[in-house]
Amino acid sequence: MKIVPASIEEQINRVDRQRSLYIGLGAGAVALWSAFRLIWALYIGMTFGWFLGSMVFQLVLWGAIGAVSAVAAAGFLTRYAKGS
Repeated sequence: MKIVPASIEEQINRVDRQRSLYIGLGAGAVALWSAFRLIWALYIGMTFGWFLGSMVFQLVLWGAIGAVSAVAAAGFLTRYAKGS
């Protein structure tokens, strides 16, 4: 099962193997951070009440950042694992 679209995978394959490891680890860290931010926003929202406008914006923002960085991490780390 491929997570990364073929056109983006072609672009990722142009990146050096060692550099793809660094980019993949960085994107993975951003994905983990955004998951933490989502959990934290849900906790704060349930604890202190939902402020609809600001909460929706934060949830959508960090959800989108997390999804994009997770796909990037999967693509670059797969590139690193495949080798040359």
